[in-house]
Amino acid sequence: MSCYQPLLSNFQEDRRKSAFTFFNVLLTLFGFFLFFLWFSKYQGQHSDHLVLEPASEFIPKTAYDPYHEISPEFAETTTGAPKNITAATLFPAKTTTFDPLESLQAPECQKRVVGYYNGWENRKLSESQLRKVSHLVFAFAKMSKNGKVDFENEEKKLLFLEMKRKAKEVNSGVKVMISIGGLYNSEHFSNTVANFKRRGALIDSIVSFLQDNEFDGVDIFWKWPGIQDKANYVFFLRELRHALQKTRDPFILSIVTPSVGFELMDGFHLNGILKYVDFINVETDQQSGRPGPYTSTPSPLFSQIGKYEEYNIDWTMRHLSCVSRKPGQLNMGVPFYGRFWKRVQDAVEKRDEMWRTVETSSEGHVASGTVFWRNMEKEGWSKEGTSWHEESKTPYIWDKENRMFLGFENEKSLAEKMKYAVEKNLGGLTIWTMEMDDDVEALLEAVTSSCLEMEVDAEEGSGEEEDKNEVNYKCEN
Repeated sequence: MSCYQPLLSNFQEDRRKSAFTFFNVLLTLFGFFLFFLWFSKYQGQHSDHLVLEPASEFIPKTAYDPYHEISPEFAETTTGAPKNITAATLFPAKTTTFDPLESLQAPECQKRVVGYYNGWENRKLSESQLRKVSHLVFAFAKMSKNGKVDFENEEKKLLFLEMKRKAKEVNSGVKVMISIGGLYNSEHFSNTVANFKRRGALIDSIVSFLQDNEFDGVDIFWKWPGIQDKANYVFFLRELRHALQKTRDPFILSIVTPSVGFELMDGFHLNGILKYVDFINVETDQQSGRPGPYTSTPSPLFSQIGKYEEYNIDWTMRHLSCVSRKPGQLNMGVPFYGRFWKRVQDAVEKRDEMWRTVETSSEGHVASGTVFWRNMEKEGWSKEGTSWHEESKTPYIWDKENRMFLGFENEKSLAEKMKYAVEKNLGGLTIWTMEMDDDVEALLEAVTSSCLEMEVDAEEGSGEEEDKNEVNYKCEN
């Protein structure tokens, strides 16, 4: 045997390995080529992407969600491979066929009058109350961690269904909705909407719940999404809107947002959301929920104290209207309750009795609470002691002897708020809650009658119908 034979064998072995490696590389490249062809075709057929531009730091890159097929009438026209999309192209003007401004309004008042009903004190609504609202919203249905929606309990189920039947009998035009979530039942939203299968299960449950109980729509009361939920919330509302549109009688979809003065708005992509909801109920009835050891009123139309100057209805609604350019889809919240403080001290400014400091405990807490309008007298608040605060356009009671302060709403302040809603071309008012009114329905009557008066005054003007989304604010942008 030649002395070169071992070298020749090694050389031949190396050639076989090289050929095998080269063949594997070719096979891999060919596989990638076939995958690219398939992926391009797949993307061309499924162009309804929800990928937000990287510049929006709040949003992760989210893959296409195939769980709920988008019907042709909602499909976008873009085709081909995915690309970075701006917020404007992500939420095109004609994504869906529904018109959010066609949502029913009160029989006489041309603004929405949305009344929440919780069943406090087991009080039932009167026929007169049911005739005066455009939308009746039951609060709340509960959501389990697996996305199943149901009534809180059998008692609430019977109460809500009885009120629904009664509402339809006395006001065939009223839209009866169910609200999901709230302060004590929002803990499962974040985890559920973060995954397309869990979102799908929740959406399927919502649609079935609405159909089984013959509701006219759903209100999402997620309190509150964080910045990490911002994109997922839009995806969820988009898919929910598509599912609701596929039913024989498309349902109404609304959500609740906090006041803009709070950092809680970080979880809301306003313009993205407005593409898919009929309207937004803005929680301007809780403007005094955060401003520390100071007295206030739950819902000042204007004004606040010091660094809390943004905590008023005008600032919130102006900001939302200017950013969205859709004031007709925004309802401002008004409370049928008051907020009181105990151990109240001196006024921050001597000329102004409204804003006063409050004694705090060693833990930094203040003694405060709420009282329904209907229970004010029963709980020791004499309306004869009411004063009017011109800057905020709200009433208050200052009990100097007992060092107690109450800020609330009355007929005059609610008339001012409806006047404001009409002048600023807002969608309407949202009431929290209907059963807090008194037996003569003083507050609800103030809302609807003042709206009607404003409509009559408008008809006596130019005679031209105002654009439902005309912005009647001085916007900086």
